[in-house]
Amino acid sequence: MDPGSYNVNRSHRGRDAEVQRLAAQARLGWKKEARTLAWFGLEDGMSVLELGSGPGFITEQLLTLLPHSVITCLEIDPSLVAQAKEYLRDMGGERLHFVQASVMDTGLPDASFDFAYARLLYQHLPDPLGASREVWRTLKPGGRLVVYDIDDEIANLLDPPVPEWPLVSARFAQAQAAQGGDRQIGRRLWRILREAGFQDLDLEVIAHHSDDLGIETFLPQMDPDRALPLLRAGLLSEEEVDALRAARDRFLAAPEPYIMMLSLMVGGTRPPAGKNQS
Repeated sequence: MDPGSYNVNRSHRGRDAEVQRLAAQARLGWKKEARTLAWFGLEDGMSVLELGSGPGFITEQLLTLLPHSVITCLEIDPSLVAQAKEYLRDMGGERLHFVQASVMDTGLPDASFDFAYARLLYQHLPDPLGASREVWRTLKPGGRLVVYDIDDEIANLLDPPVPEWPLVSARFAQAQAAQGGDRQIGRRLWRILREAGFQDLDLEVIAHHSDDLGIETFLPQMDPDRALPLLRAGLLSEEEVDALRAARDRFLAAPEPYIMMLSLMVGGTRPPAGKNQS
């Protein structure tokens, strides 16, 4: 099973720091994310497949949002499965199931779920089309897949600008591409789902910004230590990492620093039985 381009142990200065960043990321704009999921058709009582569920922070939100739904968490990393089970031990009960498997080969039965959600997963997959076809198989006719992800060219707006950031962003993309990932996946999501057989496609842009949520909410995503794996891999120099730290400090010292983060949400339906699926 190919784990793709994400490794929780190599994505920050250490595992604990990365898990803390994931927790902050999951909570950063959940209210708007949940609202958009509902617009895409997510309803309480549905059977939900969470793809790439990680340490359980989004699972926690789904369990609260959908008190009558059964949530199945699919995660390839056994350490993250164990961490999620511990984190969620007092939540969900019989409504919560864990499956350790790849999205490429879930082992789940055909036509089992009403709704599948892939959050910041597709950018790490070497074969997102194959993954979409596997998810299509597990959905009931009429079931929905929604993918939430990024496209680096529109992902961040900073005021005042941080001219050091484009280089770091490009190096992140280079490192991820070398492992089969794609930080420009956002622009391809519609076509991927369409080719996999999904219909009734739609796309929304979700904006989270610091005037609404506060600058502090975004600081874990701006942590210069996130660039340390690039330093270890020889993709950034110590001088470039130091320049990034100084740039982040200058940005935060500005009178009114502003961050806007844009994400894309694309959804499609497995056609009902008998409907043209070409």
